[in-house]
Amino acid sequence: MNLLQKISAPNQIKNLSSTELELLASELREYVKNSVLQSGGHFSSNLGVIELTVALHHVLNLPQDAIVWDVGHQAYPHKVLTGRRDQLSSIRSFNGLSGFPKIDESEYDAFGTGHSSTAISAAMGMAAAHNILTKHPEKQPITPTFVAVVGDGALTAGLSYEALNNLFESQLNVLVILNDNQMGIDPNTGALNTQLQTNPTDVKTWFEWFGMKYHGPVDGHDLPNLVKTLRGLYSQNGPRLLHIKTIKGKGYPAAEKEQTKWHSAAKFVKIEAPTKPAKKWQDVFGEILLELATEYPNLSGITPAMPSSCGMIHAMNQYPDRFFDVGIAEQHALTFAAGMSTQGIIPVVNIYSSFLQRGYDQYIHDIALQNLPVILCIDRAGLVGEDGPTHHGAFDIAFLLCIPNTTLIAPRNATELAAAMQYGIDAKRPVAIRYPKGNISEAQKDGEARKRPLQYLRPQMLRSCKQSRVLLLSTGHASNLCLDAHSLLPNQDFDHLHCPIVSQTTQQIASGEIRLDGYTHIVTVEDGCVIGGWGQGIAANCGNNKETQFIHLGIPHAFVEHGNNEEDLYPLCGYSPKNIAEAVKLCLT
Repeated sequence: MNLLQKISAPNQIKNLSSTELELLASELREYVKNSVLQSGGHFSSNLGVIELTVALHHVLNLPQDAIVWDVGHQAYPHKVLTGRRDQLSSIRSFNGLSGFPKIDESEYDAFGTGHSSTAISAAMGMAAAHNILTKHPEKQPITPTFVAVVGDGALTAGLSYEALNNLFESQLNVLVILNDNQMGIDPNTGALNTQLQTNPTDVKTWFEWFGMKYHGPVDGHDLPNLVKTLRGLYSQNGPRLLHIKTIKGKGYPAAEKEQTKWHSAAKFVKIEAPTKPAKKWQDVFGEILLELATEYPNLSGITPAMPSSCGMIHAMNQYPDRFFDVGIAEQHALTFAAGMSTQGIIPVVNIYSSFLQRGYDQYIHDIALQNLPVILCIDRAGLVGEDGPTHHGAFDIAFLLCIPNTTLIAPRNATELAAAMQYGIDAKRPVAIRYPKGNISEAQKDGEARKRPLQYLRPQMLRSCKQSRVLLLSTGHASNLCLDAHSLLPNQDFDHLHCPIVSQTTQQIASGEIRLDGYTHIVTVEDGCVIGGWGQGIAANCGNNKETQFIHLGIPHAFVEHGNNEEDLYPLCGYSPKNIAEAVKLCLT
């Protein structure tokens, strides 16, 4: 690593020879590989852009020029070459480097890119702003180059096409680099991917139809030729596109062979785990979905590019004609489901909470407004740990509770998840089910849950004390955190009520099914934002009871950083088991 150790800024590789650049690329690949295998994080995507990163840093004049990495999980090598080499071991750890580009982390991170398909739009905005701020751009033959590196399925989303359409005839100095590795997390789908692999001439014509000067395809691992090509493109101006072919996981045989598995690596992945790994929420979802698909031949599934990571892959393999990966296209996924439901199909859409934000209009306009029976399974709800603020599912409770015709359910275990999915089938109206990332504490399902789903989704008193004046009120995964708090409150008199159907709690209070009278203090806990959330909604509907004091625990009014949920983020946000216990104790004093 002798050469890499000397590099702390991009300008330090400007004068390296071709031989030195190839040595640097080799050292960089080894450094990223060994570091991520120890610290955990996105793996194969970064190994696939080593040569591209070195070439861009060699040719561009950073930070005057700018690189927007789309998607941002392929920017680890960029971080190493921009003064953050010694911090790479801290990536995705609390107070460490972000797993994505972050504007306030480095002047070389031009734009934050956690979700996909934003790079072309952002680069265009930067280029347009430069033209506005420069009084006489015509006197500058070469203006700064704004590069959008589009990879890992980012060109399947509508936002990319909207940007390409707007880029047409703009003359903005934007260089789009299509990092064509045929992969997102799972293999890419759709017409563009098929054309990229089989009809390169048609692809060239297609991009030129968008007004782009097309170059390629070029081997993205042939560093000398890549540098030569980039130099030629750097001397040009206006919209242009370089199509490069890369291998996701390049240089690590296991990752090249199993690209989906190695998209992300766990910490210390080299060590064989001696025990059977715990089940995750998506595993249980996948099992239930397969059971339902077998029982209901009119049940279908849709996911925007996440079949393996959401658990839908098992049903997809068993029933390929009924399950659809639509690519990174959240808006399309929801309206596609809406259309299916009008024809008697039961569509199950699995989507991450933070990605659902992109389909909010489609959920309101195409599903809820028409009261269509679509089951929305919201994975990664609440805090998601090391992926950080771009992926935290903080807002789904707040933005779904206000939508009419929507039943929102937050199960705390496998039994309630099974009941919730059956309820979604039976209800014949929009049903949203939210659950967290990570291991599920109670993975064994009660076989009766799907036979009598409403019985298993009623409010449940998880702790009851005679004449208690304090009520702990929780929903979803937050109820499990509250259960952990019980052991910290020995011999304390308080009640704990778990409410699985989030959207019906105020109705259950109004009808008397849930009794809040007699309590002097109510502590609400939710794995979602407090502002506009579930707890505040309950308090607003109990406004006539002046004697009851509410304390609301959940995600504060801020974008929460990345870190370990249990060790860092729950305590930071104030709803760890210890925080919950302290809140109850305060009410009891």
